[in-house]
Amino acid sequence: MSHRGAGWLERTEREQEEAPSRLHDWLAVPRGAVVADVGAGTGYHSRRLAAAVGPMGRVLAVDLQPEMLERLRERALATGIRNIEPVLGSAADPGLKDACCELILLVDVYHELSQPYEVIRRLVAALKPGGRLVIVEYRGEDASLPIHALHTMTEAQLQLEMAVQPLAWEATWRELPWQFAMVFRKPG
Repeated sequence: MSHRGAGWLERTEREQEEAPSRLHDWLAVPRGAVVADVGAGTGYHSRRLAAAVGPMGRVLAVDLQPEMLERLRERALATGIRNIEPVLGSAADPGLKDACCELILLVDVYHELSQPYEVIRRLVAALKPGGRLVIVEYRGEDASLPIHALHTMTEAQLQLEMAVQPLAWEATWRELPWQFAMVFRKPG
């Protein structure tokens, strides 16, 4: 999504349509953790992750667009959040250090990646041993969703694409109104 459409990320009906508060409860992010929000955009999920990890934790908010990261910075400062670190990534590399994160979250981002294999390979390297990669996508199996098919994925498609990565599928959560969440864990 272009930074010109950033308002859509902060829409008031997002809680009803996507239930992000339920997603974050389900994630059970530990206090003091270092987590990454890849495709952070305006920081909608980054701000929630920042509250979950608390002042001793850190959120690495990754985006490809400097304009999105600037909006993220502004929103974080305006709300007094100090534990979000913006990270400018590239199409093939999110720009995270090796073994830096306990959790990496991608919400409605994976289907947008132009180089998914390379990005996921770098995200696996960025996970600590035993860390979780959580991918949330609009359900491609549900034609009734008001989301263009280009912006959806099926669970089977995501399982197939992730099978080439050194990760173990752990769970799929289907309790969100429009999306599913898949958890993959790095061995260790």
